[in-house]
Amino acid sequence: MTDQELTGRRVGGSPAAAGAAERAVRHRELGLASVPDEQFDAFARKIVESTGALAAMVNLVGDQRMYFAGVAARTDLEPGEPVFLGDPGREMGLDRGFCPHVVARRKALVLDDVYAYPRFAGNPVVDELGVRTYLGAPLIDDDGTVLGTVCAVDPSPHSGPEHAGWAKQGLDTIKRVADEVLGEIRVRRQVSSLIEAAPGSVMVTSGEDVNVLYANAAHEHFFGPIRELGVPAAEAFPNLGGVGVPATVLRVLRSGAPAVSAPVRLLDGRTLLFAVVPAQVPGHSFAQLTLGVVDTEAGSALASAHELSDNLAKLCE
Repeated sequence: MTDQELTGRRVGGSPAAAGAAERAVRHRELGLASVPDEQFDAFARKIVESTGALAAMVNLVGDQRMYFAGVAARTDLEPGEPVFLGDPGREMGLDRGFCPHVVARRKALVLDDVYAYPRFAGNPVVDELGVRTYLGAPLIDDDGTVLGTVCAVDPSPHSGPEHAGWAKQGLDTIKRVADEVLGEIRVRRQVSSLIEAAPGSVMVTSGEDVNVLYANAAHEHFFGPIRELGVPAAEAFPNLGGVGVPATVLRVLRSGAPAVSAPVRLLDGRTLLFAVVPAQVPGHSFAQLTLGVVDTEAGSALASAHELSDNLAKLCE
């Protein structure tokens, strides 16, 4: 893609605008949630350790924002060593940073000194955060969708004779880690497939906010579609509170002991109850699995939930 083509994309908004809706749908299909992810954090640490950059991210580029599912930063800074001017946290708008350009280009981008590239030097992250160096590579799914990027940023330039070879070595690193992240994403696809094939309504959540990591079609049939994974269950599925599921999930989260909610009578006369058990899924060591089963007693529902939880845990090995 030429500079002129990229400039044309910027005039209409984010360079990553093309294909944004399809990208968000694919995130949902693959089980890529907008929540901190232990495995993606580990990939970001690998980039920091290999490149020496101050920070690195595994970035899921959605249709409205970027979410850093993986984040790592150096902790061995010397006194007086340059640091960033601010911390964007885990998310950033699509009008900031250089990852949207990587998504649009569908290929890696190396900026060993942002000031040397007038087209990028005016990006808000340069003045707001003090980003001076950038390395980024796209995460291209098997179906051709660009899911996001892996990237590294630093507040110091890495150009000149004293940094000879840094750009090439850094590029090799992020491309290698991008391949590893894509391998992990293929595992997430297996998680989604197992959950989709389960005998009942399935939701996997994490944290005190009961953030939704996965939800199968049967669950959405009862409680409506979820647009983005990673949002609190009470926000994604407002009717869950009425059947006692969030409270049951929190009880399991805090106690570690499986629990079953009170049965709910459906309009057709059948009953639906929810078994909640501790679970482990890739990227999340402590999650909760909720299985809703129709016309089944509590013991049987719990047994089915435990079996599914065990199968999901095997994907973490």
